[in-house]
Amino acid sequence: MFFDERVQAVAKKGFTERQARFLTTVMLHAGVCVPRQYARFCGIVHGQKTRQFFAKLVRLGYASMHDCRHNRARIYHVHQRALYTAIGEADSGLRRRLTINRAIQRLMVLDAIVEDPDLVWLATADEKAAHLSALTGIAPNDLPHVTIGDGDTRQVRLFPERLPIGIHLAGRGVIVYVIDRPHLDDFRVFLERHAALLRALPIWTLRIVVPPHLPGMAERARHAVQYQLTQPFRDVVVDEMRWYFEQLRSSSSTEAERLARARRAFNSSRAQAVYRCWKQDGEAALVSVGSDALRKAVEAGSGGVEVLELGHRYGHLSPLLAVS
Repeated sequence: MFFDERVQAVAKKGFTERQARFLTTVMLHAGVCVPRQYARFCGIVHGQKTRQFFAKLVRLGYASMHDCRHNRARIYHVHQRALYTAIGEADSGLRRRLTINRAIQRLMVLDAIVEDPDLVWLATADEKAAHLSALTGIAPNDLPHVTIGDGDTRQVRLFPERLPIGIHLAGRGVIVYVIDRPHLDDFRVFLERHAALLRALPIWTLRIVVPPHLPGMAERARHAVQYQLTQPFRDVVVDEMRWYFEQLRSSSSTEAERLARARRAFNSSRAQAVYRCWKQDGEAALVSVGSDALRKAVEAGSGGVEVLELGHRYGHLSPLLAVS
């Protein structure tokens, strides 16, 4: 289904088009929301209309309301199956109850979207694969993915982080990552996993979303991108990295001195992220570390990195024991 088709299907449940567009966005990307996000999305003052809308969602059973530590804060979880069925996502995992940490991460995702509602935001793995393949001609194996299992039980999951990807009408792809913890190990793996897609996009922006409770994270994230993606290794270094990774996997090296030297050389966060991807994808994971395509894209202006520092705090959303 196209986004507008989904909006019309939700509107038939008794909502205005503006309400239906917001609900569709929530169900595709977050599952949870707070009233200020609706006001921001619609460009209205947070007042009576917003309160009436959320009261209606709870009254009709479309959403549940969760009380928070702050006596005026509420998190709303849109979960009714019929509403998700209307947009073709009856079995969406976003219908399931979330931990508070996961809910806050999804609220941050929604904040990133409502700040730029004019983009076409791709949500599901299928629509990301279809749109990006048509836009870039990228090979299916180069789309971001993880592999689970071995042999006959091996499964490939595309876009495992479930983060939105935006497309400008001019064709620029916007790859979003939300940082919700003080370490960047998963972010570095995300960068390696998306390097092939960035190389395939003719114009791209990597948008890093940072909450206010992680001071200094914006600069650390920019440095990680520069170090991980725009400083390619020489061929001889890539060859040594390949050898080292193979020794780690076999655990039977007879070259103790070379192994010790390689262990010191590749004892970096970048190498560890590459190794996590190499264990799944083998040689394909080493392509990005030797390519200078992304560095050239940044220098030419066709690629860019930006940080969206959110102005909203989330600590007050910690739940009370009682849940409405």
